[in-house]
Amino acid sequence: MKYRSLSAAPWTALVLAGLFLFAVCSSGGAKLADKKYPEGFSLKHPKDWQARVEDKAYILVSSPETAEEPAFLFVYPFFLKTTAPAGAWFEQSLPKLSKFFAKASIEKRQQLRPRPDEWIAKFRFEKGGASYTGLALCSIFERSGILYVVASKSESFEKNRGPLLSMLESFRFGEPEAGAGKAPAAPKIQYASWQDPVEQAFTLDVPQGWQVQGGTYRRASVDLVHVLQAVSPDQKVRIQFNDSNLPIFAIPSQTLAWANFTEGAWYSPGYGVRMLVKRYTPGLNFLNEYLQQNYKPRLNQFEIVSQNERPDIVANFNRIYGQFQTNGVQFTLHAGEAAFRFDQNGTPFIGYGLAMTQVVYMPAMQGGNWNVALMLITTCPASDAALVQETANHMFLSMKINPQWEASQQQLAGNVSQIVSQTNQEISKIINDAYWTRQGVMDNISRKFSNYILGVTDVVDPETGQTWKVEAGHNFYWAKPYGNVVVGSETFTRPDIDFTPLRELK
Repeated sequence: MKYRSLSAAPWTALVLAGLFLFAVCSSGGAKLADKKYPEGFSLKHPKDWQARVEDKAYILVSSPETAEEPAFLFVYPFFLKTTAPAGAWFEQSLPKLSKFFAKASIEKRQQLRPRPDEWIAKFRFEKGGASYTGLALCSIFERSGILYVVASKSESFEKNRGPLLSMLESFRFGEPEAGAGKAPAAPKIQYASWQDPVEQAFTLDVPQGWQVQGGTYRRASVDLVHVLQAVSPDQKVRIQFNDSNLPIFAIPSQTLAWANFTEGAWYSPGYGVRMLVKRYTPGLNFLNEYLQQNYKPRLNQFEIVSQNERPDIVANFNRIYGQFQTNGVQFTLHAGEAAFRFDQNGTPFIGYGLAMTQVVYMPAMQGGNWNVALMLITTCPASDAALVQETANHMFLSMKINPQWEASQQQLAGNVSQIVSQTNQEISKIINDAYWTRQGVMDNISRKFSNYILGVTDVVDPETGQTWKVEAGHNFYWAKPYGNVVVGSETFTRPDIDFTPLRELK
């Protein structure tokens, strides 16, 4: 993909010219001190500057009120209820941010790239009766966004721009410390052992104070499922594992049709087992049906934002189940995942679901049957994604089968404890690789902003993994092995025979 350089636009060149002089520019010679703040961010700034969180939403890093040349940094991460272009969002939001940018007017603006949607703007505003100049970048990926601004009194903006960008380049998000802000941070989760109350078939660790329901449910003597639902005390975090209301399904066949068991009818092959006649629905399709029927009706502004087949998960479970196939039983698995969003009392929530369905064929059986072999669904505030990952991981990895219960299940083939242990390890991998975990959106946006504003880009050697930060604006980049030399070119032409091509990180 062709790189679009910021310096291509005349006004951008004017705004960004000389940014690399920040190494020799300084705010009155003040040295930058690296400081980490308990609210969950860090940066380097002069010792007499202050950083604080305003209105539980905005990060403001500012010079002393008595400074002759006042300046500040402004960082605002946000989450959109509906999609919006970054440029339009910034223009519409400036009046709402009049507490920081009064009587703001945009002088120049330009889109940097469409995905993530990123716009840079130079604007003027008033603060304390004085005229200020600001340089802003607004970046939106799907519905997650962040706004960065560096600003100073207009007459001293050119002088302060370099030091401000130096500070901003060092800005990093991190984990908040306990006790940060006005409200205390959530304490580290303590766990207590919970036992299946129905058949005492298994135990696992659950967070203390959470509402936990579930156990071993028998839809017939030979048809059982392990179910769990854990809900945090504030009702905001939910972890669901399987659903006892889902039956075994019988695949429609001529034999069933002759006996008047058509799709939608209940059929019993004996042993107290009841099956719902329903054509096979692969994992991803089943998950979509389940979310539409059981989640969408009760959630505000419910929207699926991503869905994918997961053949890798199928391969792992084929390996586990394959160890225990006997008597000619054959099965086929399909797995799929979906990420979704919704709103609860004005707070953005995220959800993740995964379902794996299994078709079983047995000797001398026509048609076969199928079931939902695994289903995992989590929902939580967007800010609690890491909490859910940690909690769910701990719960599933702690699950143990009661050996006395296992010994009593003569009808179950194979080693139940071994299957459960291996299954829970795979569930842990699924949680760690879930959609929201894979995105890393904010860290990537922060990196890109520093690059854009400073006119640099990141390149990597695909063979060695070594990375460089180099001047932006070229279509192709090359490195000389062992020489730590990187050059750019406009066409795919090697500068010399010993240069290797690099890949630009987007």
